[in-house]
Amino acid sequence: MNVSGRSTLDAPREAVFAAICDPGALLEVIPGCQEIQQVSADEYRGRIALRLPAMVGSYDTLVRLVQADPPAFGALEGRLEGRVGTIAGRATFRLADEGGRTVVEYEGTGVVSGPLARLDSRFIEGLARSLINEGLARLGRRLQDVPVEPARMSQPHGSPKESSK
Repeated sequence: MNVSGRSTLDAPREAVFAAICDPGALLEVIPGCQEIQQVSADEYRGRIALRLPAMVGSYDTLVRLVQADPPAFGALEGRLEGRVGTIAGRATFRLADEGGRTVVEYEGTGVVSGPLARLDSRFIEGLARSLINEGLARLGRRLQDVPVEPARMSQPHGSPKESSK
């Protein structure tokens, strides 16, 4: 699986980079995120509930920031595990200043296993792009202090939990 894209957010890149590393912001902007904990300076664990075609269920996540050059660049490695399969991958993001706005460019690769691997790779890539685009849109609204509505792509079970740094 390969995904890439670009988005422009109406916020300075320092604020965008800080939000990407903030568990409270991530809990609010990741579609279906029920729980996220920062377990070390560069590692996060959480739970995501999705109600998407072929991906219904809860997934345990582990994400590590493996390389960073704030506020311009970051590289992540992660794993998403659920009843219907596992996705393990790596992603990079670049943040460029454009007159007080931030251009976010991202690239990611992933290996899908379990029952999910039977799905067409273009279908899985489309779902991944959709989730990323929704998350970036929600991040943009959060950084503009616009209330973020719960993601329509998910249905959380229980109340969100967050632990502080």
